[in-house]
Amino acid sequence: MTGPRKGTKGRGPKKNTAQGRGGVTRDTVRPARERAAQSGESRGAAAPQGTAGRSGAGSGGRRPAASGGRTGATNPARRKPGERAAGEGNPTGARPARGTGSLKGGAKTEGRTPGARAPQGAKAGAVGERRAPPKVRKALPELKRVVLDAPAPDAVFVDRDGERLTFADSALKRVAARVLSEKRKAWRYRPFSFPLFTDRGHEQTFHFDFYIYDAEDSVIRLILVVPFESREVWDRVGRFKRQYPMYTYELWTPEKLAFLDGPRGRLEF
Repeated sequence: MTGPRKGTKGRGPKKNTAQGRGGVTRDTVRPARERAAQSGESRGAAAPQGTAGRSGAGSGGRRPAASGGRTGATNPARRKPGERAAGEGNPTGARPARGTGSLKGGAKTEGRTPGARAPQGAKAGAVGERRAPPKVRKALPELKRVVLDAPAPDAVFVDRDGERLTFADSALKRVAARVLSEKRKAWRYRPFSFPLFTDRGHEQTFHFDFYIYDAEDSVIRLILVVPFESREVWDRVGRFKRQYPMYTYELWTPEKLAFLDGPRGRLEF
């Protein structure tokens, strides 16, 4: 059976009644209007006494606040991460200056100066910027001077065509011609040159000193006699190698000539 019982005027039975302290309910307490009217009459009668009491209290000053109380403090549970209440940890409420701090155990740490930034790669705690040491050019190693037993400046050498040649202006070429003649190689001295093209398209003339031939009159080796290896020489030789990869060449320096002119000297062609 649903719905209100008979005789209740549409209201359900009271199951639970709200009670205050000591079991007080609404039925046993006077309405708020009656209590307000009664309290107003009592205040009007006690007005002269209250005025005197207020004047005496005003002369004595306000009641001092408790030492441990906080006015307007934020609930610690509602603070944001890293937020600190006003005056907490600092009696003046000002933010501590960034510069020197203290760690646990009394150790002090030095902070960074505002606007200064540690250089990249510097160790932590380094003060100031670290400058690179001045560049000092290393001295080139001294080349070992090889003493060659060169033929006389008026010495005559014969190439494969029977042409008589002298190299009065170069002792290295005289030694190279003697080595080739003693090894019975068919050689010529600068019979033709090679055109080389630079990166900008300009044409240069490049030639070796001695051209070695085989029995079929084909060039099998190109020999360039230089006093020492330099960047300019390797630049031209490298450009020649890229443009004429079908040729084989050698650089004969004083060290190479001293080895070939010795008792164990041997040509690889």
